[in-house]
Amino acid sequence: MEEPTKWKAILTKKFKRQLPLDVEHCSPLALRNIVLDVGTPDHILERIAQVYYDNDEILHDLVFCPNLSETTLAFIALTGSEEIKTFISSTRVLDVVFGDGEGGEGDQRGAKKKLNLQQIINSMTAPQKIKLALTAGKEARGLLVRESSKMISLSVLENPRITLGEVEFFAKSTNLNEDVIRKIGTNTDWSKKYSIAVALVNNPKTPVGISMQFVTRMTDRELGILEKSRNIPEAVRAASRNLLIKRKLGK
Repeated sequence: MEEPTKWKAILTKKFKRQLPLDVEHCSPLALRNIVLDVGTPDHILERIAQVYYDNDEILHDLVFCPNLSETTLAFIALTGSEEIKTFISSTRVLDVVFGDGEGGEGDQRGAKKKLNLQQIINSMTAPQKIKLALTAGKEARGLLVRESSKMISLSVLENPRITLGEVEFFAKSTNLNEDVIRKIGTNTDWSKKYSIAVALVNNPKTPVGISMQFVTRMTDRELGILEKSRNIPEAVRAASRNLLIKRKLGK
């Protein structure tokens, strides 16, 4: 073997764990070997969990990994199927608790560790939060949409499980990122629902250009409320007042 080739082989072997892994394109056998290798670091296992969050077979193997962090395990529990959640609860000492509970006072060493949903989200990295926003259930979506990061909050609106009821609730919220309100307002499937259009017009966070598009759809009752509201921009109030006058004169 020539000297350069020899050293390349030695260095590749020595530093193989530092070399980037293309987990998206690994063969099933290679991927399983990586997952089951006790020397695989958590950041690789985390990446595999993010890429294969909907593959129960791979997730089963991941749950058994001794190097898997509790944050990554919680991510799997929140995004995985009901079968995976049941599997985790029966094999690992971690309960994902939806609510404000911090664990009872009688908790002892060796008992299941309880983390509420907010604690889990707070411990996640930005990429984990984005992946969770795209796949998680209603309670997690309600927390993630309030994230200061635009990429995370907007990802919630891409979640295929989101309901019109949630969208309407978000459209009414005055503490969300303006980009979230803008995206709701520019989505024709959502904004064609009258209650969502009303919520957007009454929300001071809604950009004026979007609110003005919905004013003509408002009933006389809604226009009367809008023209008196001190929370919305003057341009929207004036447009509501003028439209209401025109309608009254036309009768």
